[in-house]
Amino acid sequence: MEATQEPAGDLLGGSEPAQTTPWYGEESAELVTNKGWKTPDDALKSYSELEKMTSGRVKMPTPESSAEEIRAFYQKTGCPENPEGYEVTVPEGLEAYQDKGIEDAMKAIAHEQGVSKQAFESIVRGYYEKLNNDMHASREAGEAALKEEFGDKYEENVTIANRFFDTCSEEFCSLVKASGLANNPVFIKEFLAKGKQTMADTLVKGDGGGSGGNEESYRPQYAGSPDMYRNGDSEESEKARAYFSARGHKY
Repeated sequence: MEATQEPAGDLLGGSEPAQTTPWYGEESAELVTNKGWKTPDDALKSYSELEKMTSGRVKMPTPESSAEEIRAFYQKTGCPENPEGYEVTVPEGLEAYQDKGIEDAMKAIAHEQGVSKQAFESIVRGYYEKLNNDMHASREAGEAALKEEFGDKYEENVTIANRFFDTCSEEFCSLVKASGLANNPVFIKEFLAKGKQTMADTLVKGDGGGSGGNEESYRPQYAGSPDMYRNGDSEESEKARAYFSARGHKY
């Protein structure tokens, strides 16, 4: 019986396979294992996919970034090239509050800080809406305070104040309205005082004799505004009501 021939070993008599050197360094062993890379080609493909994913992303500027790099970042995030690139749309019904000077100042600041067009337009819209709400609240508060102070003379006093206000220059009136001071009780009472100063101190009477004068020649100072005399209890108000009642006005 022939003896079984054992497989020949290597020249040194060993039978273990030869050792090969890994294609990655020891410091990368954990990463390669976690990623499941088997060959260098696997790692290259993974890196290529990562490049595709990050190519469209915006790189955040750092303290070392140049002014050009920072401006480029702002433009990629929606900031226009210059302040004029911002568009302002005033909410419908609030056009009276629009202030071009304030808008231009806000545009300059927004552009310097890299604010996007969308964000800027939202900020401006919110500004005008807040201004409108504040104006309404101021008007309601002022009206309530004056009604409490004037009592049944409220309508008459406000009418007198408005009449004086209407005699002021257009520039002054626009400024007062835009600032909200037209609703301020202090301003309204001042207009009232000035308005009363312009009213006649005495009734307009004719040259006829008698202690009462010629009643037929009487004409109220504000002959076109009968409701101005609705609640007054002065002699002038009573005469005016009689004058308008005789001409068909109903109080």
